[in-house]
Amino acid sequence: MPDQRIAPVTRIACFKFYPTVTPAQKGDRTRAFLNLYAQHENLILEMPRGGKPLNTPLKLTNVEREKDWDTGFVVRFKSDEARREFDREPGHERLKEETDPLLQRVFVYDFVEEEGLGW
Repeated sequence: MPDQRIAPVTRIACFKFYPTVTPAQKGDRTRAFLNLYAQHENLILEMPRGGKPLNTPLKLTNVEREKDWDTGFVVRFKSDEARREFDREPGHERLKEETDPLLQRVFVYDFVEEEGLGW
């Protein structure tokens, strides 16, 4: 198993804005996040990739599906320390404080790669 302190960390982030948030505001907030990551390229292994969701039909049995996200992205940090450094950055906290009031729901999932998906 790789050393998790130096293993890359993948972040998945999805945002659902309140219905009153305009497309221009959504675009502004998305660009602000992308710009913040660009300012910290030294911490990033792969810059954010993503966009708007596809409404892929799934026939699930007795499983509730999350849907209606407005935007999302995947980014890979060089390590968990790099991820923590990014999250401690004052600009990250400021951006969250500016964006959170516009968000109805957010999903952020950070993980390190492991064989067998960790099991």
